[in-house]
Amino acid sequence: MPPPCRRLRIAPPSAPWRRRCDAPGDRYRSTPRFASNPPESPMFSRRRKILPASAYLVAAAWLALAAQPAAAADRAGCRDFEGMMRFQNASIALCDSRNFAEYTLPTGRITGFDFRTNTAEIEDKQELEGRLTQLLYTIPKGASSAEVFRSYKEYLASAGYRVLYEAKGPGFGAAQGSFFESMGPGGQIVAYSPDQSRYLAAVKEDGGAKTSIALYIVEYDGGYNPDLTVEKGQVVVRLDAVQSGELKNGMVAVSAADIAKRLDSAGQVILSGILFDFNKAQLKPDSRTALDEIAAFLKKDSARKVYLVGHTDNVGGFDFNMQLSQARADAVVADLVATYGINPARLKGHGAGLLAPIASNANEDGRAKNRRVELIPQ
Repeated sequence: MPPPCRRLRIAPPSAPWRRRCDAPGDRYRSTPRFASNPPESPMFSRRRKILPASAYLVAAAWLALAAQPAAAADRAGCRDFEGMMRFQNASIALCDSRNFAEYTLPTGRITGFDFRTNTAEIEDKQELEGRLTQLLYTIPKGASSAEVFRSYKEYLASAGYRVLYEAKGPGFGAAQGSFFESMGPGGQIVAYSPDQSRYLAAVKEDGGAKTSIALYIVEYDGGYNPDLTVEKGQVVVRLDAVQSGELKNGMVAVSAADIAKRLDSAGQVILSGILFDFNKAQLKPDSRTALDEIAAFLKKDSARKVYLVGHTDNVGGFDFNMQLSQARADAVVADLVATYGINPARLKGHGAGLLAPIASNANEDGRAKNRRVELIPQ
């Protein structure tokens, strides 16, 4: 007699068959698993095409289909952290991002929390600063925090992350929920469910760039947040990522205060986070956090006048890139005026095209560094 029906999961690589029931009362039938299932982290669905081998095409197509319902349920304006996978059928319920922020990464037990000062007592920690992305995922009922945690841990290892610390349940400390409630999306949803919690701190270094991850997973037991509804026992994932140092495009995340310091010390600032579609001059929505910082700087120093200078790589020729860089610089100026009320007399856009490279255009890494927007005092 076969065991009762259970939620269907992708079979592990060692299993040639899997069982499933189509509806209550149906008899079991055996069906072959996908021959091309990748061996690592089968519970994840990828947000980007990253399976280059032709042997994985069937699995890649299945995973892409599995991700579509989750994408449809994502909160408007939220998206996965660059290069990160999500658990299968997960949805982004809440998110937050800042172009530059300070962040405390727990690498030890959280033993206490002072609600008056909003600070935690942590046995060991790292004080970080850089570009901060915070995401809150909800997982459909049926998965456990242990299952979700194991899949994330396996994926992070395969992606080159090094674990700094991990803990589970009460072993992470009595004030773990208060810490995550106080800083980032979720609030009480992550505050009162420590019994089946899982936590991991990890880091990945790539040249001059460093990405630090705080992964906190709970099985919801109590708490209220007006922005979302979670069922008791449902798994909730909080993922915080801090990028510091030199990013892949050669730019460094900056705050309003940083802009002022660098203009005074270096005479120019390369602005990260100003993004455009390929060969277009329309600002992408993801540029908003960077524009917020530029506007905050200009409002604080109300007498400052600046040039916004657009630069390109050498793909497309001289005339095209001169026109494109000018159009992009003008787009930044127009947004600062229309959205933040900056006096247009204080701003002037200029397109330098391909005339001022800071790296070789002979390879993609160099071309990525050359595609940039700079702020220069008038």
